[in-house]
Amino acid sequence: MMRDLKQDIAACEAQLALRPDDIAALNQLAMLKSAAGEHAQALLHITAARALAPNHPLLHYNLGQVHGSAGNYPDEIKAYQHALALKPDFVEAYVNLGVALRDMQQFDEAFEAFKHALRINPDHAGARTNHAQTNLMLGHFEHGWREYEWRWQDGQQQHGITGTRWNGRTSIKGKRLLIHAEQGLGDTLQFARYVDVLKGLGATIILRVQTPLVSLLTHSLDIACIIDASAPLPAFDLHIPLLSLPHVLFNKHPSIPQAHHYLIAQPEKVAAWSKKLPPHKLPQQKLKVGLCWSGSTHHLNDQHRSLQLAQLNSVLALDCTFVSLQKEIRSIDQATLAAHPNIILAGEEFESFEETAGLLCNLDVVISVDIAVAHLSGALGIPTWIMLPEPADWRWQRERTDSPWYPHVKLFRQTTRGEWNTVVQALASELLEHQSLTTL
Repeated sequence: MMRDLKQDIAACEAQLALRPDDIAALNQLAMLKSAAGEHAQALLHITAARALAPNHPLLHYNLGQVHGSAGNYPDEIKAYQHALALKPDFVEAYVNLGVALRDMQQFDEAFEAFKHALRINPDHAGARTNHAQTNLMLGHFEHGWREYEWRWQDGQQQHGITGTRWNGRTSIKGKRLLIHAEQGLGDTLQFARYVDVLKGLGATIILRVQTPLVSLLTHSLDIACIIDASAPLPAFDLHIPLLSLPHVLFNKHPSIPQAHHYLIAQPEKVAAWSKKLPPHKLPQQKLKVGLCWSGSTHHLNDQHRSLQLAQLNSVLALDCTFVSLQKEIRSIDQATLAAHPNIILAGEEFESFEETAGLLCNLDVVISVDIAVAHLSGALGIPTWIMLPEPADWRWQRERTDSPWYPHVKLFRQTTRGEWNTVVQALASELLEHQSLTTL
């Protein structure tokens, strides 16, 4: 993917070497540079294109996208507004404007932007989906879950499963209902709780999930069948995506189904990991703290949600037993690890989420960025402290330090975009207090 991006950039640069005033090439190069994270260069090229065609709404719209990728949010909003002044029926500009306003917590203005988009095109899936996520962020679940069904229409994802989709209104007694996972591993872990709500409706439940989750969910959920997403589909009568269950079940269960631990680690896995870790209580009763400071580099939001290990130095300075939950260690973190030999590298041994669950159940606290490990820890009922970027994902809502999804989760939020220092200091203070209470 990155190689293709570099090739496309090189082709645009070659075109501009021949024709420096090629507006289309300047525009394309700006968007490619933005995708590559070269924000200053992207801004330079889109500004040059706009200077050549100052009344072209698309160039102002793309300028907004470049500003947004670079974190220049007030300028992003101004660019979209300029695009709309030139083209009042520019639906995509209204949608992006709404997202930018939402991310700046200007919710009334964001809703108004989405409504403008929908007045122009009531079937615009992007406007519907973002409107839904804004409602969900604010805890308006009835409207949010209903409109979130538009996610299948915006071209961003597909499940490829044909057959009759269950609408929640028809009886499933005596039927074989296929529930299929969608999106990421964390989404599956978070929404697996809804499968339990279906008990008593008389259906044979088949749950189709990602390969790393099969064994964990098989031992945690009391349903007929859990299958690997890579395996052939069995026969079924009805199907439904996993994240559609809150919508179809809303009339029966308007609140989020809560459980202190709806996932369970296998006792033998827990025991095996307890032999690999230091005794639970050392002379100073050290806390065992799991750490997960970065996610996949392939995730679109990685640069916003991940930290470098060095940024956690004030946490690492505390007298705790730290356990790395990272499956992969980035090269930039190697020097920090070498400087902290007290960190136990356990994540590299994970072969499945069942292994991860076994380790987590030996820990006192898990500190994680917003990735699947945080959902797993929360679903196991382990005290979990999640470091959230600004803006955070819709599922963590706004301003809360707790979560309706997981009773044992605490949220530590950025107050300024990209600034982790206050989050880390708050974590260190909380951990020190937790440590003091443990030693009483």
